Amino acid sequence: MSNRKHIPKHKVLPDDKLLAYLEGRLTADEQREVEAMLHDDGMESDALEGLNELSASDARQVASRINYKLQYDLKTKKYRNNKLFVDNKWAWLAVLVVLSLCILAYCVIKML
Repeated sequence: MSNRKHIPKHKVLPDDKLLAYLEGRLTADEQREVEAMLHDDGMESDALEGLNELSASDARQVASRINYKLQYDLKTKKYRNNKLFVDNKWAWLAVLVVLSLCILAYCVIKML
């Protein structure tokens, strides 16, 4: 099973294009393309509304901070999930108890 179920299948609006749209540096065709993408995705249109309240430099700083924090969180979460079962002594104890009970049940059934 793929771990990429949450990745959208539609086109994603790049940060630089969104910021260029906010600054008015896009051609009319590019603006229509961005507006069509924003119309299709409510989350990106909400982001645009929030970024409209900031200046261009503040918007770039916010986008950079969000991207950095997201990358950091994804890396630490990935590492944490890999160690989840290996370092959990109680999980190993539970597995051992279940296996012991299965072996015991097998032996009791064979004796009958």
